[in-house]
Amino acid sequence: MSNHIKTKLNGNTPNATSFITVEPNSEFVPLDFQGWRGRAVEASGLFSFMFDIEPGAQPYPLHTDPAEWLAVVVTGSGVLLGGSEPDNELCQQHFVAGDYITFEAGTPHAWRNDQVHTQILFVKVAS
Repeated sequence: MSNHIKTKLNGNTPNATSFITVEPNSEFVPLDFQGWRGRAVEASGLFSFMFDIEPGAQPYPLHTDPAEWLAVVVTGSGVLLGGSEPDNELCQQHFVAGDYITFEAGTPHAWRNDQVHTQILFVKVAS
């Protein structure tokens, strides 16, 4: 199991020292679509969410989010689909490990995984 490692300040002065605490990460939980799991953490004013996607996972349908997001493909590959709701996929872009993906607020998008294990980390400003 992986950990959430936190660095903190001990004091509020220019010479304050730091200390480290360690907590277990939450487990991945199944999402509404076969082959998709996720886990989240909120800290330091940020919210992050990790998709863990199995080979052969069901496509994640077209949807929107009111927030702006930054994503990085940690492992694997797949196809990001764009378009208009409902289910009108008009464009697509293949992605691979190391790619960054940004989302403007309200942008319709969908996901299709290649036949490999894929992890994508998403980050936004916490609300």
